[in-house]
Amino acid sequence: MNIDFGAVVPLPHTPTGHERKDALASRTFTMTDQIRFAAVSGDHNPMHLDPIAARRTQAGVPVVHGIHLLLWALDVLAQANFGQPPARRVTARFNRFVMIDEAVAVVRAKRNEANARFDLVLDLVADELTVTQIAVDFGVSTRMAEIFPYNTVTIQTEPRNLAFEQIEGLSGRLAFAQTPESVAAMFPAAAGWLGSRRVAALAASSLLVGMVCPGLHSIYRSLSVDMCDEQDTEDLLGFRVVPADSRFRLVSLAIAGGGLSGTVESLLRVPPVRQLSSQELIGLVRPNEFAASKALVIGGSRGLGEVTAKLLALGGAEVVITYRVGSADADAVVRDICAAGGICKALAYDVGKTAEPQLSRLGDAPTHAYYFATPAIFRAQSALVSRARLDQFLDTYVDGFLDLAQALRVRRSDVSLFYPSSVFVTERPAGMVEYAMAKGGGETLCSEMNLRWAPLHVTVERLPRLLTDQTASIIGTRLASPAAHLVSLVRKVQSWGH
Repeated sequence: MNIDFGAVVPLPHTPTGHERKDALASRTFTMTDQIRFAAVSGDHNPMHLDPIAARRTQAGVPVVHGIHLLLWALDVLAQANFGQPPARRVTARFNRFVMIDEAVAVVRAKRNEANARFDLVLDLVADELTVTQIAVDFGVSTRMAEIFPYNTVTIQTEPRNLAFEQIEGLSGRLAFAQTPESVAAMFPAAAGWLGSRRVAALAASSLLVGMVCPGLHSIYRSLSVDMCDEQDTEDLLGFRVVPADSRFRLVSLAIAGGGLSGTVESLLRVPPVRQLSSQELIGLVRPNEFAASKALVIGGSRGLGEVTAKLLALGGAEVVITYRVGSADADAVVRDICAAGGICKALAYDVGKTAEPQLSRLGDAPTHAYYFATPAIFRAQSALVSRARLDQFLDTYVDGFLDLAQALRVRRSDVSLFYPSSVFVTERPAGMVEYAMAKGGGETLCSEMNLRWAPLHVTVERLPRLLTDQTASIIGTRLASPAAHLVSLVRKVQSWGH
């Protein structure tokens, strides 16, 4: 049997600016695509749809549903191989997040009469990185679908927030969010190849993982499903949790329904990090220790900036925290500080825009400023250096800080600033070279400021890895709480020249 993978019917897709010769198709997924897939699959997990919620995940930004990527790829394969043999098994492994507005391509890897292997890759020229691996075995399966308990799980409007202990032993049957025909309309070629109910069942597996089990904090890792016959023709996906591995927060599910039978693996992410409240921080600083100072905390709505703002306010400083997105997070920090007797306000501020107009509502000039602005910092890549990522970090850690310092210096010449560098400047974990380069450049900038702009002063410190949303891992590496480290840092910054 000879299978021709060369005749490709081009699919509508967003132009990427450069195309690989061996790519079957490429596209860029938009938020509109996300919303459409969420509607047909029922998977409304906020990591795919809500930029505010997504920034508190390991991805840091909304990401494409893994099953959306798989079904699109299967649609591409079906169009590229009209009249190809039936699929007996489909296997997929999702190695890396695909961000919204990130170009991705289907690239053929291996093929023979029995099976075909395909990769989804990013950055089609300079930084090729495999994000998803797909295998299709050809043939006719005689496997019968497993019968699951008849307790039907109600479709959720919000994802379940399950602890690992609550997942053990879960089972049931989950109704498809939409009819098979509705799902098939989004992936018509794949539906013509596999069948509409099987395509709908694959979409339902996204609903299962993202909304039911594990739910809110899930990451879809892999699946392996056989095409099968079944006596039950209802549009339901049965599932049963097989022994879960708490060491790696790994959840395996046996699934059956819609003409599929197999397994799904997912990971239960570490939930967003809750920083200590002002009440819990009382006693770390002396009341009135920072009295008469007016502190501006850029990025004070969460993470290290949040803790810094609380410590300053407990010490008697008047505090203004800023946020770029997520006003609700900023408002919660303000309420927490004020409830403990502190003074705090919130201000919208974007380091990518000119500082001076944004600071016009500050009132009195700040005596101190802390700079905790940061984009998402962890991202796997294959290239030695990505210029686009380096530029993004330089915009924040060099240009953004310089513009802020200039604007504050006009208001008060002896302002004391804090610039957080990182031990990653020298340690450089995999995928962090651009971050390290930008932070190193920021250190050089701060040194020059101290030489030429006195009495303005910048305190620079290479922070260790402290517990925040960005540093929390899937496995939950034990990291130090930021409070103890930040106390000495705040005292150093507050004491400069005063």
